[in-house]
Amino acid sequence: MYEKKTIGIILTLFLICSMLISGASALNVVTTMPNIWDVAQEIGGDKVTVIYVAPPTAVHISSDTIDAILQKNSDFINTADLFIGQGGGMDGTPITKVTEFRKNNFGKDTDWKLMNEVPTSAVPNATNVYDNPTSLIGYAQTIAYILETADPANADTYAANLETYLKKISTVTTLTAAEKEALSDVPIICQFRIKNQAETWLGMNIITSYPSPETVQAIVDDIHADPEKYLKIAEDAKCGKIFVVENIVAGQDIGKSIHEALTDENIPCERVVFLNLPKSADGIDSILDYYTYNKDLILDSINDDTQTQSPLAAEPIMGALACAVLFLTRRK
Repeated sequence: MYEKKTIGIILTLFLICSMLISGASALNVVTTMPNIWDVAQEIGGDKVTVIYVAPPTAVHISSDTIDAILQKNSDFINTADLFIGQGGGMDGTPITKVTEFRKNNFGKDTDWKLMNEVPTSAVPNATNVYDNPTSLIGYAQTIAYILETADPANADTYAANLETYLKKISTVTTLTAAEKEALSDVPIICQFRIKNQAETWLGMNIITSYPSPETVQAIVDDIHADPEKYLKIAEDAKCGKIFVVENIVAGQDIGKSIHEALTDENIPCERVVFLNLPKSADGIDSILDYYTYNKDLILDSINDDTQTQSPLAAEPIMGALACAVLFLTRRK
């Protein structure tokens, strides 16, 4: 009887130790942006613990905001095993802040693994871009390679999770025949960083983009100079209007004057705001969430003749109206 109890105790202790060792062996990963965080979690699964240090909706990343995140996650950042950045662009500030934070507070150098430095000899589709499904596949493969290189003991798990994620990408981003037909005829003027997604994935008709190759002012001037051209584009489209598509990270009011110029010339139009980062709005927890959001934003708006802003911008207005109704009701 005592032997059975002893064996039971030993087995229990062994199980507890195994769980502790398993938890301790998780790869602690610091990423610059929430997009890397999202994909690293998908591929890493329970073999990684991941955080990001850059806020997802900032037009210009605030040093003060990053400092607050660094202080909050100080212990994790001190002892992290892996640091992943995209390389270039918006990564500059987070990389510098994390590197300085670790050096100044812990006397440690930081070895960044940058996605734009992964060679195509190792990952043929290596990329730090994720703005259409094909790019996102390469993006995921690049992050998987970085994880496998840092933690070869769990390479098989990362490879299996990568395959699962690639299937998920296909499922979420494959357009139905009806969606393709509806979107293919939608004319848009868009912020240039979302042009690739709008054209390559959604298949919409890009009139032009801003501030590249054309400035906002140049587009406004052209609308006023030749309104008939834009009116014909709107009338020839099945949706009957032109969409001005903003990018939330670049600033959702940059194209506002384009929308105003179209409105002034009585050209049917609508202005919407695309997302391009996880955590940039409530309920948008992943890259694939914002893919779906952007697609549905256009599809839901095609037959809406009254909406002139995206749902994100409309929420404060609806909230204010609700408060006003409640206030008036209480007064009565």
